[in-house]
Amino acid sequence: MQIASLNDASGQGQDLRYLTAHFRDLQGLRMAPFWAALLVLSILGKAGSFTRGHLAWAVVVLAAAQFGWLHLSGRWYERRYGVVKEPEPPVRSGLISIMHPEVRPAHASNRSYGQYSSQFAILSLIWALSIVPGIFLGHNAQPGSLAMLVTAYQVVPRCFHPITDNWSVFLRRILAATAMVAIVGIYLEYLFARMDLWTWMALLLSFLLLLDLYDHWLLNHLLESDFKQGTHD
Repeated sequence: MQIASLNDASGQGQDLRYLTAHFRDLQGLRMAPFWAALLVLSILGKAGSFTRGHLAWAVVVLAAAQFGWLHLSGRWYERRYGVVKEPEPPVRSGLISIMHPEVRPAHASNRSYGQYSSQFAILSLIWALSIVPGIFLGHNAQPGSLAMLVTAYQVVPRCFHPITDNWSVFLRRILAATAMVAIVGIYLEYLFARMDLWTWMALLLSFLLLLDLYDHWLLNHLLESDFKQGTHD
């Protein structure tokens, strides 16, 4: 990939800048299986197919498995799509140089996207903790409010990202904004006890699953358009 193309004002240059800036955000398959599995558990919980104890153990096992999946999916994305090497800021030191700033050591120049897995692992744990109390205590635990906060953390940033002339990038913002409006409206239904916990959780997980699947599709779509390479510099 030519560095000069990052400064291109054309539509291709805009897409390239967007892709490099959001390369990690568009890796939707990191979390999509987790949302899908939790969605299945929510449906089973509503149907009463499993006991609450069995569902609790299933959530615990699923959260533990997600830790491993984050690592495996990160490695898969790196092998299939490459990585984006971010510029390293200068390292401040007591030495004053009027010629050039001090640079980072060579061993610290490459940053793997796998290091961000811990953040998503924490989110996975929060999701597990938000569901488990509801399994045992129902509405007395009110886990729906915590689920709302975690969902907003996932969805809101997608509503404000810069857009390009590419319709698929613009559609990502539209889908996220529409989902957030729908989530707020549905949350009021849950808050006033017009909706049960399992239905509320199933709707939240459905929104997250669809948005993450679209992100993965968008990543492939942008790469297949013009930027199909293994490593993005």
